[in-house]
Amino acid sequence: MTSKSLIIRYLLMIPGVFFLSFGIAFVTKAGLGTSPISSIPYSLSMICPMFTMGNYTIAINALMVLAQIVILRNKTGADMGRASGKAITAGDVVSQLVISFVMGYMVDFSLWLLSWFSPSAYWLRILSGFLGSAIMALGISIQLRANVSMAPGDALVKAVSVVTGKVYGRMKLICDATMVVISAILCLVFLHNLAGVREGTIICVITTGNVIRFLRKYVIKG
Repeated sequence: MTSKSLIIRYLLMIPGVFFLSFGIAFVTKAGLGTSPISSIPYSLSMICPMFTMGNYTIAINALMVLAQIVILRNKTGADMGRASGKAITAGDVVSQLVISFVMGYMVDFSLWLLSWFSPSAYWLRILSGFLGSAIMALGISIQLRANVSMAPGDALVKAVSVVTGKVYGRMKLICDATMVVISAILCLVFLHNLAGVREGTIICVITTGNVIRFLRKYVIKG
């Protein structure tokens, strides 16, 4: 890969992260919960609003990077599909942390852009959940096309998949379900409701993967 090609791929990551963040904000503003990957930051932002959802997103992503370092400490690059080297390199850590900060700030920026958006009709909130999920899928598809770094949440799933020997898709479902359960417990304990995990969360689970498959097959090749 040439330096020019690498620069183009990193530049492509920027709109990918933005669309992902904007989609998360759009689903969240629908008022029916949020995506599994953002359910913990969203729940924490309601429990302790002195920090924003974006701030919590950065913190949770940083913990995911730390978890990878611990999980992969006895693994090699070959275990991760590389020719050699460490399972997780300093470059991996830096790039994931950069993505974490960019994503966190873009989530807050997107919520600010959508500060006017507060649908009241239930059917419109449901429709917003589907639309936000589709925007998230577009962002993820662009990041997959860029193929230069993984978001901490996806990288953690891959690390767990390597360590356990389970297929990525199955571990993705398990990890998403774990985050949703943690969010539900936090909301029930501190808020006495399920504000962070609702219909919108289910819509994200159902919609995002299908839209990604469609975009990767017919729209965003590579």
